[in-house]
Amino acid sequence: MAMTEQVPLQVFIYLGIILFSLVDFIKTEDVPYTLLNEPSNFNPVISFDGHYINKRQAPSPSTTSPGTTSGPGTQSTQSTSTLSTIDIKDQGSHKYYTSKVVLSDKYWDELNDLPAQHASLTNGHRIAVTVGLTFGFPFYGHTVKKVTIATGGFLYMSPFLHSWLTATQYIAPLMANFDTTIGNGSDILYKDYTDRFVVEWRDVYLQDQNHTNPFSFQTTLHKNGSIVFGYRQVPLDVTEIITANHPVKIGVSDAFYVDATVNGITRRTIYEYHRVEVNLTLIEENTVVLLEPLLTCNVASNCETCIQQNANFECKWCSAISRCSDGIDWHRQEWLKAGCTSLISSGKGSCSEMQRQKNTQQAVGGIIGIVLVLLILIVAIVGWFVYAYRNPTSASGMWLMEHRPSVMKQKIANMKFWKRTTETGDKYKIESSASEA
Repeated sequence: MAMTEQVPLQVFIYLGIILFSLVDFIKTEDVPYTLLNEPSNFNPVISFDGHYINKRQAPSPSTTSPGTTSGPGTQSTQSTSTLSTIDIKDQGSHKYYTSKVVLSDKYWDELNDLPAQHASLTNGHRIAVTVGLTFGFPFYGHTVKKVTIATGGFLYMSPFLHSWLTATQYIAPLMANFDTTIGNGSDILYKDYTDRFVVEWRDVYLQDQNHTNPFSFQTTLHKNGSIVFGYRQVPLDVTEIITANHPVKIGVSDAFYVDATVNGITRRTIYEYHRVEVNLTLIEENTVVLLEPLLTCNVASNCETCIQQNANFECKWCSAISRCSDGIDWHRQEWLKAGCTSLISSGKGSCSEMQRQKNTQQAVGGIIGIVLVLLILIVAIVGWFVYAYRNPTSASGMWLMEHRPSVMKQKIANMKFWKRTTETGDKYKIESSASEA
């Protein structure tokens, strides 16, 4: 009787665990996007891992007065100004970037001079389109030549395209469930000024909260790597945006890949190693987020520059692939494959010593190569003599008989040398009466 009373309880416990797992799976924050210019080598066999993630650090105390703080390095063609009259709401350092949240309307680009448009972005939901840049934009130290603009309020920055763009490797002024099919004025505009690239989500509505007024916001990518988020219309508290059908994020993120082949199937695992998360409660109309890049290892192009990098990273120079890194960037798999483990780093060893070792290794390798070539040549000659000796009727055997030492000695003994002087000059001739063998 006691057993029959316990069985229903255990069943309910197991059912509860299963339902909890299902609910957790359904609420996964990443959602798929449709890539309109999907490459032919598109690989859907991927997985994600955040083991290396280094999330947002606590903001450091402000040590600079508003009157002496300046914005990111921008050109005079943009509507920017110093922060002399700007209210600084938050600032912090995040290893790869410093961040600052301010109130100002001076960082907005008026895209009225023939900005570019894409029909699918202007009238779509969860759509992404890749466009090229006229300059190389440094993102976590990597040079990006193309960006993928998504209707969901963010840019995807990696050259490796897949459907789950919201997971990582993004620049997100306001990632949310925006749908440009709602409202007649919804639009996504972008313009390349050669020194900066601006994308604007203009009058866009949330698909599941379209009862509010539209949102308008921008992101600007500067040639020097600075990133600016600007917000003109924020009709709803960002913390109240529903996340059930789409993640809500403001910030930047990056990852590296590791490929592995199992049973003939190549699986790419994407590891997110860093993320900057902007406090959602700080975002309102006329808010500006300024992200300034910090110096990273992978921008160094030689050993000396590499080991003299700043103290944020333990930069190492790997001569095998001629690359500087701390081991965490887009080329991590190549770094590990090349054996870049015990290397020259800041304050450890010297580049000249490494170059001497490399030169010595190259010299030893050259000598070994020459010796191997000579050995192969000797073995080939000996092999040919053995073959010719054992096969006298073969072409090699006949040649060897005709040129054996006794025959060659007789030919030399019977050679006649003579000289004749003519009007055109001296003439020489050699005759041999040696009998043929």
